Amino acid sequence: MFSLPSAPSGWCLNWLYLCQWKEKYLVLTAEGNLLVCRDAESPPDQVVPLHSGCESIAEGREIIDLPKLPPGGRRDCCFALILPQSKFLLLLSDNPEDCR
Repeated sequence: MFSLPSAPSGWCLNWLYLCQWKEKYLVLTAEGNLLVCRDAESPPDQVVPLHSGCESIAEGREIIDLPKLPPGGRRDCCFALILPQSKFLLLLSDNPEDCR
């Protein structure tokens, strides 16, 4: 069983390449890694080293070709982590304060 570190964490919707939004559990580690997990008990499906693996962060209002948001989703609750090799991690929170 995988033990998650004691760090800021919570649920967020993640845009997948399959053209759908999927709920993921996020953990920010003290080392500056963002762990993207299926749930609080699962090992990470993706680890994003924010110091070296994130080129920039774009707010929802800055994203021109934002995919269709799920019901209740708002542009000001969305942000993207721009990663190397033209990849990105598009995230949608429950409220705008969680994007800050």
